[in-house]
Amino acid sequence: MLHRRRLLVAGSTTLLLSGCAAVLGPRNIVVSQERLQALVARRFPVTRRYLELFDVTVAAPRLTLLPELNRLATKLDVSASDRLLRRPMNGSIDLTSALRFDAADNTVRLADVRVDSFVLGDAPGPLQNQLSRIGKLLAEEMLDGEVVYTLKPEDVKNAQGRGYQPGELKVTPRGLVLTLNPSP
Repeated sequence: MLHRRRLLVAGSTTLLLSGCAAVLGPRNIVVSQERLQALVARRFPVTRRYLELFDVTVAAPRLTLLPELNRLATKLDVSASDRLLRRPMNGSIDLTSALRFDAADNTVRLADVRVDSFVLGDAPGPLQNQLSRIGKLLAEEMLDGEVVYTLKPEDVKNAQGRGYQPGELKVTPRGLVLTLNPSP
């Protein structure tokens, strides 16, 4: 008898909470620019080898919110060295990206990455142009889909238990805003 009462109370509470979500409307999770900067900075530096000729290190990301475009701008330091001459070249990458929410693993990821500039200051003129084209392609490929934020499993479970599910993702002046909508 006591077990039935507990089940009835638990079921009623769940129904009531999900009903409240519909009445109360959407909720927001806000990730400030400072928090986002700290989370992204933890993932760097990153070093990769390309074409078995170049070792490329990308470091020191600096983020800027672009709410008018619903995008994120990022400037990164780049260091590259060719394996033949072992001559280091230093420069930077400037890029912008959209953001998307991936419900499969509850992550916010970079999407539609566009490299605005890729400069290796120590490279000679003709080589600079070739490296710039290759660098843009590699950076877009390397960064597209990269995780910038992960929702905690307990937060997702808590939201679902209260009748909410992740919805729209926007870049605003106050940070990244993920809207939680009442479940249908």
